[in-house]
Amino acid sequence: MRNSNLLLIILVCSINAVFIDVAAEGDTSPDAALSETVRSTLNSNPGVQSAQAALDAAVALERAGNRPLYNPEIEIDAEDAVDQSAYIGISQSIDWNNKRGARGSVALNERLAVAAALHQIKQKLAIELLNAITQNDVAQRLFRLAGEREKLMRQFAALAAQRRKAGDLNQVELDLARLALAEAQLQRSQVKFTMAESRRALTAVLGEDGPALPTLTDTPANADLETPDIEQLLNNLPAMQVQRARIAAASRRVKLRSLETRPDPTVGVRVGREESDLIAGLNVSIPLFVRNNFSAEVESANAERMQVELEAQDMYRRARAQLMTSIERYQLTNTAWENWKRLGAKSLGSQVKLLERLWRAGEISTTDYLVQINQTLDTQTAAEGLRARLWQSWLDWLAASGQVESWLGLSSSS
Repeated sequence: MRNSNLLLIILVCSINAVFIDVAAEGDTSPDAALSETVRSTLNSNPGVQSAQAALDAAVALERAGNRPLYNPEIEIDAEDAVDQSAYIGISQSIDWNNKRGARGSVALNERLAVAAALHQIKQKLAIELLNAITQNDVAQRLFRLAGEREKLMRQFAALAAQRRKAGDLNQVELDLARLALAEAQLQRSQVKFTMAESRRALTAVLGEDGPALPTLTDTPANADLETPDIEQLLNNLPAMQVQRARIAAASRRVKLRSLETRPDPTVGVRVGREESDLIAGLNVSIPLFVRNNFSAEVESANAERMQVELEAQDMYRRARAQLMTSIERYQLTNTAWENWKRLGAKSLGSQVKLLERLWRAGEISTTDYLVQINQTLDTQTAAEGLRARLWQSWLDWLAASGQVESWLGLSSSS
């Protein structure tokens, strides 16, 4: 009966055990080092620089679209025959239907789409970097826990060998202790592989000579969703801004293609001399769109506009579903985390010492000791896994809501 009560006490202690210093919460705002790491990465990343170059090209095309459509033409004609004559003339096609304005409007909205795409790339990269930092932080914490497990199992195996020599343990219990050490070593090697994978993901974003990684707080700071305005968040998403600009550009392109079915006149003035006579003339020409009236181009532009509008509808549905799912996932994970913290915090050292003291005193068997110590360590690992899911669900929310720059305190132009 006494052993049963002791095991019950140990079980309660194991359930209440959490990872070391879990009660020490982080700051009330994201760490400045984390924000600066993201900022410097955004400024130096080749993908962002490529998108910036695309924006520069779109700005130049916008300037081009707002310039006059036609240039004047000059004509010189001289003839030295029986009668000598010389003429000079100038002609100018007139943008009668304001195609220039339509071209400029198309270029403007295409530039807005590229600018929104640049913003989208920055947000995506920021989320990718934060994910990589989080995974690396989790891997390091798990590696420390695995090292603590291996250290404990090594000490336990050595103590078991001593007790075996003294005749206090049988060979089966000694073999069990050695198997526990082998398992702890295997787990640590597996965590090493996870660390290597997390470092590879970081290198892909930061490069080989990336900045020093900031230390994450135990939980995301300022991670309070309150009551978000779903429609406003969706409308402000860079992806939706891209689609709206593309729709506007497609609509303006339909108008431009329609205007291109209307001919523009060309007016020319000509003056010259033939022998001793001065000659002046006026010329007006209008192209005849009889062989090709450019109606196919209008149909194509209308179809492209329909395509972009349908893509926007599909993207909106998917973005809304992703946003709602991310809110629900974070709220559930955060509730689980808060419930976990309410169970209390107890250091690993005191829990291990209690178990070791009971085992030395013969109050619990070697098997019971291993079960309880592994449960304590597994509980800590599970708590670390819950913390990782909390961070991941928060990052999923930031990605789905487009709030990563706001959370980090970065401007959209950073």
